Amino acid sequence: MIKTYLKSYGYLFGLIFILTILLSILNYFIPFKAETIKLIIPIISMLVSSILLGKNSKEKAYLEGIKFSTIYILFTIIIKLLLKTNFNYKVIIMLITLLITSIIGSMIGINLKKE
Repeated sequence: MIKTYLKSYGYLFGLIFILTILLSILNYFIPFKAETIKLIIPIISMLVSSILLGKNSKEKAYLEGIKFSTIYILFTIIIKLLLKTNFNYKVIIMLITLLITSIIGSMIGINLKKE
């Protein structure tokens, strides 16, 4: 099971990296707000990696989504505390959104599994 989580986190951070580059290039031609990019990249990355995690889970995909996003949220909180960045209500709303996105993505993934 750890291998599945590591693979999903690889997809998560890989997608964050790739989407950051793609949206930065797109932003050069079509400017849009940085807040939009900050919202879009983690949500899409969490959704896709949770779908892949859900495809590999046997049952109760929502619990897998909760575990997956909780680890990511704890990682994010630790990084924010180490860097001493602002921790306000917007960050909390974003983390809750990522939790819900992960749950939905893993439930989608388990339903996409071919039996």
